[in-house]
Amino acid sequence: MVNLFLALTLVWTPAAYAAQSKETASVLQVMDGETLLVQFPEQRRCVQIKLIGMQAPRKATREEDGQEPWGTRAQQYLSLKVIRKEVRIEYDVVVPAPDGKARWAYVWLGDTLLNEDMLRQGHAVLDTRPPNVKHSERLQAAQREAREKQRGIWNPKEPLPEPPSQFSANKKDSKETQRSLEDELSIPAYVKGCVIGNRKTKKFHVPGGRHYDTARNSANAIFFKTKEDAIKAGYTASSQ
Repeated sequence: MVNLFLALTLVWTPAAYAAQSKETASVLQVMDGETLLVQFPEQRRCVQIKLIGMQAPRKATREEDGQEPWGTRAQQYLSLKVIRKEVRIEYDVVVPAPDGKARWAYVWLGDTLLNEDMLRQGHAVLDTRPPNVKHSERLQAAQREAREKQRGIWNPKEPLPEPPSQFSANKKDSKETQRSLEDELSIPAYVKGCVIGNRKTKKFHVPGGRHYDTARNSANAIFFKTKEDAIKAGYTASSQ
C-alpha cells in the first residue's frame, strides 16, 4: 500500500508534469481566450489548460455578462489557431490553476508560443504571477508591441474599458450586493398573492400571469411580498 501511495503521489509532482511537457496534446475546444480543452495521447480524460502570463477579456455566456466584443474576438482568434490541432504543453513551477479545474501552461503551436501571440495581437493583457515567470520577458515585450501598434484591445477607437481582473472583481462585488438585497427583500416561502422571481433570469411573475404557477415550482424560484420589492432587488417584470 505504501509503494502504491508513493507511486500515485509521484504522478502529480511538478517533476512529473515537467516530464509530460514534451508531449503533444490535441485541442478539442477553445473555451475562451485563455482556456483550452485538450486530450493527451492514449488518455481518455480531457484536461483544461489555462495560458500562463496573460488574461483574455471575459467572454459572455448565457448566465453571465462578459467583456464584449473583445471576449468573443479573443476566443475566435485562438480557435482559428489551434482547434483540432496538435500543440505542445510546457509547464512552469506551479501547475494547478487556482480553481482546481485546470493546469497552468505555455502552449506551443510549432514555433509559436500562443501565450505570447495572444498578447502580441492585442487579445489579452499581461498577468505574470511568480513563480511562473519562465517566459515573462517575452510576454512583456509582446504586450509592449501590441500597445505601440494599437492592436486589438489597445485600439484607441475601441479600447477595452478595464482589465479582466478588475471586471471580474466588479462582477463579484455586484453579485454580493445582489445577494444581500435578495436576502433583505425576499420572503422565505410562497404565500398566496406573492410575487415570484427567478434567480437565473432575474424576471418576476405576478399573480394571474401566464407562467406564475410554473415559476412557483422552479428550482430558481424566489418570493417577494410585492413587485416593488422585486424591482428593488434587481428583478424586472416578465412580459407574460
